[in-house]
Amino acid sequence: MMTDVPDRSTLDRHFTASAFVLNPDRKMLLLHHRKLGVWLYPGGHIEQGETPDVAVLREIYEETGIHAALLGERDLELADAETDVTVLHQPYRILCEFIDDKRGPHYHLDLIYLTATDLRACPPEREVENARFFSRQETAELKMFPNFRRMVDRVFADAEVWDMVGRKVAP
Repeated sequence: MMTDVPDRSTLDRHFTASAFVLNPDRKMLLLHHRKLGVWLYPGGHIEQGETPDVAVLREIYEETGIHAALLGERDLELADAETDVTVLHQPYRILCEFIDDKRGPHYHLDLIYLTATDLRACPPEREVENARFFSRQETAELKMFPNFRRMVDRVFADAEVWDMVGRKVAP
């Protein structure tokens, strides 16, 4: 049920960072979101003083106990130590998502990253109880939002993504 919102253009927008956590077995880490009843990737709000790169790695670790590595492009030629300019990782996708929260509806500006790990399972010390790695075939049986399922399918179908995973976690 959606809250009565007269003008969504006036709603707050919160920056969030989420990630697909991938391993060399061509499996993807997903978490079961208790409140929503669907499977999603780890992620959360970017806290004051954090960059999106730091926030997404923190969220992955807090929720799953996994230390992941960011994948993707960084144009290091734009960095400038003299003027304190660093280059962050380019997100895989960016979504603006309406959140119908009972405390107040708002939007998440979700910066979605690709990350890699050599782990095949989550460590026991983690925030989220129901989290594990899934193959493409296994994800077909999971309850997901339709747009999230499309993203999952795109990640699994993208050979370049899996090449990056292999290069990042190669022995």
